[in-house]
Amino acid sequence: MPEIHDHDIEWLDGKLYGLPSAHKNAILALYKKRPTRREANLSVLQLTKSIAQILGKDSHFYSINIEDKDHRANAKKHARRCIKIAANEHRQGLLKTYNAVVHYMRCYQIIPPKLPDTILTNLKDDTLTELEHAKVRGVLLRTNDESWWKPKLRKLHNRQIETISRMLNLVSKHKGIYASDITVSGFKKQWQSNQQLLEQTIATNEDGFSMSLAELSKLNVSNPAIRFAELMVRLRGFEDYAKEMGYSSVFLTMTTPSKYHRNFAKSGDENPNWNGATPLDGQDYLNRTFQRIRAALKRDNITPFGFRIAEPHHDGTPHWHLIYFIPTEQQQTLVDTFEQYCLEEDGDEHGAKKHRFKVMHMDPKKGSATGYVVKYISKNINGKGIEHDSYGKEAVTSAERIRVWASCWGIRQFQQIGGVGVTQWRELRRLPPQTDQSLDEFEAIRQAADNSDWNEYTSLMGGVFCKRNDQTVRPLYLQKRNRQPAHQQHTNFREAQIEPRDAEHHDPAIAPNTNPEIAESCSTTKIDSKAAPILSNPETCPVTSTEHETTTNEPVSKLASTCIEEESTYQEQQESACSLKRESVSKEYKTNRYGDELMTQLKGLIYLGVEIITRHHEWTLTLTHQPNAVNLESCQ
Repeated sequence: MPEIHDHDIEWLDGKLYGLPSAHKNAILALYKKRPTRREANLSVLQLTKSIAQILGKDSHFYSINIEDKDHRANAKKHARRCIKIAANEHRQGLLKTYNAVVHYMRCYQIIPPKLPDTILTNLKDDTLTELEHAKVRGVLLRTNDESWWKPKLRKLHNRQIETISRMLNLVSKHKGIYASDITVSGFKKQWQSNQQLLEQTIATNEDGFSMSLAELSKLNVSNPAIRFAELMVRLRGFEDYAKEMGYSSVFLTMTTPSKYHRNFAKSGDENPNWNGATPLDGQDYLNRTFQRIRAALKRDNITPFGFRIAEPHHDGTPHWHLIYFIPTEQQQTLVDTFEQYCLEEDGDEHGAKKHRFKVMHMDPKKGSATGYVVKYISKNINGKGIEHDSYGKEAVTSAERIRVWASCWGIRQFQQIGGVGVTQWRELRRLPPQTDQSLDEFEAIRQAADNSDWNEYTSLMGGVFCKRNDQTVRPLYLQKRNRQPAHQQHTNFREAQIEPRDAEHHDPAIAPNTNPEIAESCSTTKIDSKAAPILSNPETCPVTSTEHETTTNEPVSKLASTCIEEESTYQEQQESACSLKRESVSKEYKTNRYGDELMTQLKGLIYLGVEIITRHHEWTLTLTHQPNAVNLESCQ
């Protein structure tokens, strides 16, 4: 069908309203390829329904063109709704309050902050310790903070845009390689905004020393050049360590089955086997497969060490490269195990044996393992030192797009497998030489780190197979009472909503639901803690009305006032069970500023029971265009 029918122009404009130009053009191109007017219109209907499903919106009205101000407004709305939910549920106990808030978050496709299984079990059994109670408390307080919601909503929106772009076949070698142009443009703007904020933010310590966060960020692994150098030092150190042990090296590549790939590399045509999978689905497949491989190797007493590199195919589907160092006699068993599990899913499809798993045995006579892997590290960081990537694209530009891909989907690009900790390595490099004779061994480790000798550092720390708690030097974490964040100023109301009471047993696992109208009702209606899991159909989100039901027109201030009036007696009844006694805290939890009353901060190192402080200063952040300063809790 060469042109759009005159009678369809207005209808088509309505269907494509709210879409970015790139998406509109892609849909119109598909529209014009259909042989008849009827098929063309049906294709648009199907595509817009699919887009609405991805967005979790009604198919009759949605918009993808959301700006930062819209994220701020939505974040404020969600925070207020969570306050309403907690106000409605706090009398029912901590369990039901937690379940109701988690339910609401999942209605909007937001993953709740993860709590350990032990805490969830104790929450159901009403046997939380004081510190565990504080962790659950922190989850609830986060959801009342619009500054917590905003980045979550932005991340979700970015992934929705990229999912739609992949559905429209806009991510490929022939169009937007690794990530769509619209996503790349959005991330560049965000990075520019972040850089401006870093330049405008000044960190000052108690001695009066000041430096902008932009300058400080250039001194650590946030700097691509430093990140690249550190990875190469660690990899080279592993290779030297392996040579001393008589190990050989092997380079492995794992990729996903055909159904995870959107299109073909050569032609860019759509892959008929694609099942709608996103890069996250592909990453989950690789993770699951690797976990099974790792368990099988452990049963065979095979413990290789090395690095894993995750990078995208041209269409954004991830694949993994692994450089392993292993005893030569175990190498074939390792390869056979990888091949077995990599071909377990759809292993009989065309091309599976050729493409799903590849192996290359490193020959020291032809070159080092580090020299071979350097191109994979470079093209995934900054592209320096290489001209073109594997698809013939300019390496620096490709590295930027790969960075967008990793940021959008939250995929970790580099991971050390085995070996000793890099945290201690970085902390040791902050220290001056130690002259105390009782610290001679510690000083030797410090010198190895300062000289960028990962091989010697690994040996002195206990060897590549040394368990974390047995390593010679370990990180020192100190707990401190967190200052009260701005979003906790209404103490009475916040205390009232999260105090624990007797609660019924409930499985907090709830399947996601994406219908906003139902989610709106979730924010104003009591949710039964024993309700069945949410079904995949948005219209079946289970909600139960109760005597505490609150309409959406009831102001938040009224709810807060009610809670404050009732809080005094309520707090007295629960004070002994709920007060957080800092002196009884024994287990370490790494936390951040959102709602947590305790913070665990890295302060230095422990060597044979001796605490060596590497982070002496407390910093204050000041925005150059604002007079107010805020405490810097984690940048030391």
